[in-house]
Amino acid sequence: KAIEYLRAGLKGDASDQDSLEMIANCCHWAGRNDDAMTACRDALAANPVSFDMHAMLAQLLAEKGEHEDAAIHARKGLESYPEPLPEIPRIIISAFKVLSRIMPRLFSAASPDEALRRVEATRAEWFDWAKRYLSWYDLTYGDKVKPIEH
Repeated sequence: KAIEYLRAGLKGDASDQDSLEMIANCCHWAGRNDDAMTACRDALAANPVSFDMHAMLAQLLAEKGEHEDAAIHARKGLESYPEPLPEIPRIIISAFKVLSRIMPRLFSAASPDEALRRVEATRAEWFDWAKRYLSWYDLTYGDKVKPIEH
């Protein structure tokens, strides 16, 4: 249902980057990998330097055995790898802790600091995967590698 709602919302603006990326994520989470790859490509048409879309597309293509395209997107993902997320000021973390005691149901999710650490860990895992994958790809295909097109 979420994918349908997101697609319906795109009718007004087919270049809505956030919606395009969320469609790709929803398709991926639902196991609809071909649809996820199509959605990644749509999102990359709107924003060619989206780290998240290059990262997802590289892994999906690699799983499918489309190694040349996967390597291209892995390299582009590395080129657009985001800067580390800034530290959240202690005052905000303290306020969050106080509010979570006052309204535990409202703030039952992880703290913002924990959420940022998870995002960084996920990015670091992808970075390690991409480096290993490209190393394997270059060893396997060597001089048959086409230059990256920008």
